[in-house]
Amino acid sequence: MVCTLRRALLVLSLLAGLALLIAQLGAYFEFELVPAPTAATNGPQNSADLVFGLLAVGGGGLGFVLTVAAGILGLVSAATEKRAFWIATICVSGALALVGLVVSAFVLVGLPRNPYDPLTVLLVVPVTTLVFRLATHAPAAE
Repeated sequence: MVCTLRRALLVLSLLAGLALLIAQLGAYFEFELVPAPTAATNGPQNSADLVFGLLAVGGGGLGFVLTVAAGILGLVSAATEKRAFWIATICVSGALALVGLVVSAFVLVGLPRNPYDPLTVLLVVPVTTLVFRLATHAPAAE
């Protein structure tokens, strides 16, 4: 059971990080390669605008869900192995992610255009759970 949890945590952490990085890539490319909207434009200006916007929105949404799942599974896995340090570390990374979301809501969302995806701050949680997964060794089979 512990091995299955650890493998699922590894996969979830990697997928959450990848989805959040795709969201950041989509937001950056949309900022750099798509001209700023004008009063005459309504909706996507071209196919690149649509693709990069969907990358940012889809990657951010999927990354959010996978990050929450990785955080919960990381806590369950750390509690199952009775590793108090990692329980505290994952909780602190979750708190930092929440603070980062609040800060990005006030800073990034207020700007008309920016090259950053507001959900990129969530990367703290899957990176922490990935380090937990890689740094701790599986207990010996009895």
